[in-house]
Amino acid sequence: MNKNKTSQIRNYLVQKMEALRTSANDTIIKLKISDDKFADPFDQAAVEASKEVDLNCLDKDWHLLLDIKETIMRIDSGLFGICDHCGRPISQKRLMAAPMSKLCVMCQEEIESRHNKQKHRFQYAGRISYSHV
Repeated sequence: MNKNKTSQIRNYLVQKMEALRTSANDTIIKLKISDDKFADPFDQAAVEASKEVDLNCLDKDWHLLLDIKETIMRIDSGLFGICDHCGRPISQKRLMAAPMSKLCVMCQEEIESRHNKQKHRFQYAGRISYSHV
């Protein structure tokens, strides 16, 4: 991938990182301020469920932020676009669609195939029944 495309991806990731930080800070402020107490337990439960959703979103955003930071570090160190598993270049098309990809398509498919086989095996393992007569 040429330096211009890599620079564009890096700039996009920096902007995304800043947007995530801003959103996280806003959510944290909202959670700190809203210390509502309701007489109705159902209203209180709804507020608590909403807070739980906000916290889950924060957790998801935190992991995304870490992935973005790692990708920026890969760009800065010259490792961006190189498959972690086989060492071959990751296609530009894949990197443009999913800039945080660390695996080429072939390695990603291989890993997903193994994962699906294991998942499939465990699905049927629980269905085996032995009858002792």
